[in-house]
Amino acid sequence: MVTKFDKPLRLSATLATALLALLSAGTAAGARAASSVDRVVFYSVGTEEQYVNNKDDRERGQGANPFGNFHDAAAATKQAKGPFPGDESVFQFAIYSSPGRGKPVGDGRFVCLYNFNDNALCDASYDLPGGTLVGVGTVSFASTTFDIPITGGSGKYSNARGNLEVSSAAHHAQRLSFTLG
Repeated sequence: MVTKFDKPLRLSATLATALLALLSAGTAAGARAASSVDRVVFYSVGTEEQYVNNKDDRERGQGANPFGNFHDAAAATKQAKGPFPGDESVFQFAIYSSPGRGKPVGDGRFVCLYNFNDNALCDASYDLPGGTLVGVGTVSFASTTFDIPITGGSGKYSNARGNLEVSSAAHHAQRLSFTLG
């Protein structure tokens, strides 16, 4: 005897089988994509740098702050020359394909907004042979290495995702190791 629940159960079993097939196909595609990770290495040398000290904005906000005039319980301990939160830096780089440099193959830019302890949030853009890679991430300027997540690109790097690892290299250069997947 067939009940009214037999048909939906068979339909559910069919849906479950189809879902498992899709999931396993997606896992296989994911495994193929994971194995097709590209690593590209370039070298950069700074060509220009601009520092924007926003001290006048901090002073202007002390007396006429639209959010209220708040006072810290403790005095600020850092009285150095900066960078202070809110300051900005813009860096321009020449990009080379080898550590020996030679002729530049592209250029790069960092636009950084400082927060605390010499850390900044930086937008990075690299014009490379075949396209552009872009990323955004935090950088500690007290460190000799840092990572920037790659969030996109254009040309052959269209829809790129991955990571940029920046480290020191000889002759005031930086080694740029892009891992893209």
